[in-house]
Amino acid sequence: MTRILNFFEIEEYELLVFRIWTILMAVFIPVYGLFLIYFVDDAIEYMSHRWMFSAFWLFFLITSFFHEGMKKYLALPCFIGNFIVIAWIIWIVNENSFSPDYSTGLFLTLSGIAIINRTYIEMLSFYIFSFLLLFYAFYFYPEAQISKAVFLLSIFILFIVHIVVMRKRDYINNSLKILNEKLTTKNRRLKQLVFVSSHDLKSPLRNIGSFSSILATDLKEQDLDEKEKELYHKFILDGVVKMDTKLDDLIDYFKFDSIDIEVDNIDLNEKITSIQDKIKRIYPEENIQFKIDANLPSTIKGNDFEINALFFRLFDNSIKYNQSEIKEIALNYSSTLSDHFFTLKDNGIGIDLKNKDRIFDLFQRLHRDDEFSGTGVGLAICKAILENHKGEIWLEEGNLGQGSVFRFRIPKKM
Repeated sequence: MTRILNFFEIEEYELLVFRIWTILMAVFIPVYGLFLIYFVDDAIEYMSHRWMFSAFWLFFLITSFFHEGMKKYLALPCFIGNFIVIAWIIWIVNENSFSPDYSTGLFLTLSGIAIINRTYIEMLSFYIFSFLLLFYAFYFYPEAQISKAVFLLSIFILFIVHIVVMRKRDYINNSLKILNEKLTTKNRRLKQLVFVSSHDLKSPLRNIGSFSSILATDLKEQDLDEKEKELYHKFILDGVVKMDTKLDDLIDYFKFDSIDIEVDNIDLNEKITSIQDKIKRIYPEENIQFKIDANLPSTIKGNDFEINALFFRLFDNSIKYNQSEIKEIALNYSSTLSDHFFTLKDNGIGIDLKNKDRIFDLFQRLHRDDEFSGTGVGLAICKAILENHKGEIWLEEGNLGQGSVFRFRIPKKM
């Protein structure tokens, strides 16, 4: 049931279209009936039916202003109502021997209803239902005044036109969806920046200010020995270094803030080999063993600078947070029709799964400065890079003292 409701859920910008449609149906159906009664002498008409249809559409129109559920799922009663209306109109047209006046009303109704179909599933359901009803009516009333061939050809042309319209609508909807996703990501990163500015960056500033005040007071009172001077100086210097490091890392993070990236074909094997060599140069005294899957794709699509930073930072994290004598990094690969999947496993200190979301936030650290270096920006950058590539990263396995397993996805098409 939930899946069905989700299918009919409409966006805010679609609401106006469906409300206008309910108004048109509420007005058009009875007014057209009155028109036929007035101008067609032998019209077989049931105005009570038409007023019932008008009341149906008005009920859901009015309810959509007061009930959030109806506002959100207004497409559902419209979809059901449209099928009921089609069946009734074909019946009344058949009752009137497919006279030109009634057939014109049928054609106008089919044209209008088809326009508000939002997906190919809705459109195909609509046309299959309409064609079956028409064939049924033609079969039981073979002497229809209107040319069946002309009528069916008109419906077929309408079908082709709506396919073109649907493709354009899909393009617009997809563009809006992409823009909305980009805006959501930008807003989340902006909120993160505000939080970082008000907490993480202020912390070293407060320390600098506090010890500077103490130092100034003690110097004024001449109640300070050399050891205390050195200690205060050390605290102030540490605050300056932390502030400088965090600002540098923040600048580094926002190098990857652009969601619109240039995509190239990247030689992945060459890239991984180059990063391994760089890691070994950075940590010359460490015994590092890489186990790289032989089935890695020869090329992937992505931004060369960002993909390089992604794998480097993941490898670097696996070494930095690792106290084993032999530091092992295993990179495995799998794929689906649409995505590349990479799994990075190490034998480092491990991460408790309760922190699986927190570790990807900016400046979030799980250890004291004297235990492990770093500011907690590496995984945040990895997450930003993968978001830029329409991918994702998550902690697959994590146990303290037993290493970590990260898994990430990169789409094959960008």
